[in-house]
Amino acid sequence: MLRDAGPTGSFWGLTMGADYLLAVQAAAFPVSPTAFATESAFAQHLRELRAGLGEQFDRLVLVAPCMTEEQYETQKAHLGIVDLRTDGVAFLPAHTTATTPWGFWRREVGRIWREVGVAVSKAAVVHSGMSTDLWRPLMGLVNLRAWWAGRPVIFIVDIDFRQHSKRYHRLGLWGLRSYCVNRLLYDPLKWMQVWLAPRMFQLVLLKSASMVQDFGRGRPNVRNFYDTVHGPDDVLDELSRQARLEWLKQDAQTLEVVFFGRLVPYKGLDRAIEAVRLAGEQGCDVRLTLIGEGDCLASLRRQVTQAGLNDRVRFEPAVPYGAALFERLARAHVCVACPLVEDTPRAAFDAMARGLPLVAFDITYFRDLAQQSGAVALAQWPSAQSLADQFKALHANRARLAEMADRGLTFARQNTQAYWLARRRDWMLELLHLPGAQSRA
Repeated sequence: MLRDAGPTGSFWGLTMGADYLLAVQAAAFPVSPTAFATESAFAQHLRELRAGLGEQFDRLVLVAPCMTEEQYETQKAHLGIVDLRTDGVAFLPAHTTATTPWGFWRREVGRIWREVGVAVSKAAVVHSGMSTDLWRPLMGLVNLRAWWAGRPVIFIVDIDFRQHSKRYHRLGLWGLRSYCVNRLLYDPLKWMQVWLAPRMFQLVLLKSASMVQDFGRGRPNVRNFYDTVHGPDDVLDELSRQARLEWLKQDAQTLEVVFFGRLVPYKGLDRAIEAVRLAGEQGCDVRLTLIGEGDCLASLRRQVTQAGLNDRVRFEPAVPYGAALFERLARAHVCVACPLVEDTPRAAFDAMARGLPLVAFDITYFRDLAQQSGAVALAQWPSAQSLADQFKALHANRARLAEMADRGLTFARQNTQAYWLARRRDWMLELLHLPGAQSRA
């Protein structure tokens, strides 16, 4: 039987007995008694994850914060809809994104604890991760509930956070007070969660080879992984691959660079714009297209105007993942990624799947990706001049550009979402020993 819920109300969905419970910090919004909206690529990921689980689970249940109605109205054109009836995914709303820390602990924590407890009791596996919102620790509540109930837990960390405080301080974005608070309080709390995970939980997946080494210490339940969203059909077929490589090899007056994703401060896109200016001053014609929306859009537009780059930098609105995005990417030679802190953007694989190599800052994720794929040219963090140097090098060497694109296509074909979902499923079945879970309740 279906039960209704408001945006922060009780759990709704079909009452069954073997759920796969997934907790995330990315917000969603209920649009009907059985359907919800979330970021389009994540919506597709949920469908693929549910399909990959097969008949071993009745449903995938998403536990996540809930967008406000204002946020939903602003973003809905770029969201995907997931429906329990057709996709097998239900939504358990937690606190709203507008909930203050005081409001979370005063009004919400008790309800969330109870409702998560009910959901955990119906789950065969809990898929969670590290709480980065330490004042509203939804993930921590889910982890504790699952551990206390004796449910097997898959604990995932997407980003190596350990250099964040140093980087923000070095960039001048944090003063001494913020740096000390983060280094002495927040970082140790995050570190403790990841240190405990291999000792408490059955499967720990870290999107960083160095984190696996440092926290896993050889434990068989700690693995490195890629969290991709592209499928085999998203990778250029052989005919399109050949045409793409021939186009990349052609000498052209302009090197077309693209970024697609959220326009937010930590993405460092001001560095990419500055790199275009520096390359132009040094005789290299580089043009940049920024596809997306976000908090930095207005400031980035001002930077472009003040630098006199309106003819070299253009802005395009965000589009959902799929054909509309791929059409825009086909016009570019290379994709840029210049995050100011550690980041693990899925867009890196999406770009490679469409035959775009990357120019990226040499943070841990891109160093690993460069070594394994051969499709990433590394620039020194956080130097705009180093980005410009890489643009100039690829502009002058179109054969290398095509070679990197070809390697990226091969790497993307080997690392589809279906491949990594299957690996995670196999690890789960191998290590979690589902029938033997003991309850502490």
